[in-house]
Amino acid sequence: MTQVPYADTNGSLSVEVHLKHAADVFLLDSINFQNYKAGRRYKFYGGHYTRTPVNISVNGAGRWYLIVQGGGRYEYRFY
Repeated sequence: MTQVPYADTNGSLSVEVHLKHAADVFLLDSINFQNYKAGRRYKFYGGHYTRTPVNISVNGAGRWYLIVQGGGRYEYRFY
């Protein structure tokens, strides 16, 4: 598996993603990321996006993982 971007937070976190093509973009907390990797059901914040930039915000302490499926190359920044 390639390196999955992540960020740690004590409260709230946002990510901005610039896509080349339409893609599924979502943030997962640590538990749901483990479920995602294992092929089990998982809960996420995000969805399918056809326009860029994509902005997703979450609340909750811990590590959050950015998943981009499809769409080819992308650029992102957590803030």
